[in-house]
Amino acid sequence: MCDPHGKLTGVITKTDVVRQIGRCGGPGCTMAAANVMTRAVILSRPGDLLHDAWSVMKQRGLKNIPAVNETSQPIGVLNARDALEVLLEEVEYEEVLLRDYVMSVGYH
Repeated sequence: MCDPHGKLTGVITKTDVVRQIGRCGGPGCTMAAANVMTRAVILSRPGDLLHDAWSVMKQRGLKNIPAVNETSQPIGVLNARDALEVLLEEVEYEEVLLRDYVMSVGYH
């Protein structure tokens, strides 16, 4: 959810939807999204380190966090699976470099 200037003001999660369904029932259960959304949102910005964002996601049990620009306008979503995949690739690459170093491959 964004304000009229495009600034992120909140998100609607599955938890928000389930909570609202639990409060009211049937097809007559209607409410404005702004009344249901989570306003205290964990954000990622382009300059944030992926490892730091992953740590926050892991600590809080989040599968996704919105990415915003300098003016807090949404620019995407950081998915835990994508973040973990990139971090794993980095570790695997470092492992290969370390193995090559220890075995003197390419070093004279």
